[in-house]
Amino acid sequence: MEIEATAIEQVLTNLASQPDPRWKTLASDKQRKQIQTELNSSAPKDGMMRVMTRMQFQKAPALGEIDWESELATFEPIEYPQYYLQPFHSVLGGWLSELAAVGNRVAMEAVLENAHPQKSLGVREEIAQLFPENARHILDLGAGIGDDAAAIARRLQSATVTAWEASPFMIVVGRLYHQALPNLRWKHGLAEKTELPDNSVDAINMTYLLHECPDEVKQLILAECWRILAPGGRLVVTDSLPGDLYSYRGFFEPYKEQWLKIDPDKLLTEAGFIKVKAYQFAYSTWTRVGFKPATT
Repeated sequence: MEIEATAIEQVLTNLASQPDPRWKTLASDKQRKQIQTELNSSAPKDGMMRVMTRMQFQKAPALGEIDWESELATFEPIEYPQYYLQPFHSVLGGWLSELAAVGNRVAMEAVLENAHPQKSLGVREEIAQLFPENARHILDLGAGIGDDAAAIARRLQSATVTAWEASPFMIVVGRLYHQALPNLRWKHGLAEKTELPDNSVDAINMTYLLHECPDEVKQLILAECWRILAPGGRLVVTDSLPGDLYSYRGFFEPYKEQWLKIDPDKLLTEAGFIKVKAYQFAYSTWTRVGFKPATT
């Protein structure tokens, strides 16, 4: 599919002109420069444009009118680390923006439209099958709008599923989408610093989280997973194939160079997880399940 350069430029310019997020004052000039650098890249952007074209045809539950000022006032401020304050996917504010939260479902449906028969929601249903029926406390780290957490909560109705997310914008949208699930809870916080007790969680899920983090933060998150998992507990990790981020040139991904070198099995085993098993639910993703040893 050939797309004129002027069309690409207009789309990305529109993204870059979104208003700054109300939740936190960010270095918007720096963000605009990062987005513009991505825009000016000579690399093909056809993959990105295909996704943006598909987005307009995706369906998502109606959110109605959101009073963002009132909703955001209910959250305690977080001291966000610098790695998080990036214009991810060429959106000013990155995850700290209305645009990212409201558009998350249709964006993921568009990304996985041809990768799974039921698109992103189908992948999430497959992931939910990997959790044991006897689990009582399941944590979804970097939950976004909670589509994974909701799929797990629907399947395991006797479990408490906690969607742990750093962006209040994502939580606001996720609560609206999944308000009918009584066993789904929400927590505003960073994945690398949960402050949960040691050995307190039966299972942990992470989907599309690690590629958004620099290598040192990946290690911190996995160490935190190890600490809070009960002996014998399982970790389920799903993410993009190492080179897949390059198919979306134009969507700013700050850590895609590091992601090129990722080895999922090595990543989990070096963090101490055992019996690592591979799954693949969509051609553009990988999934790994690992376990904390029953005795440590």
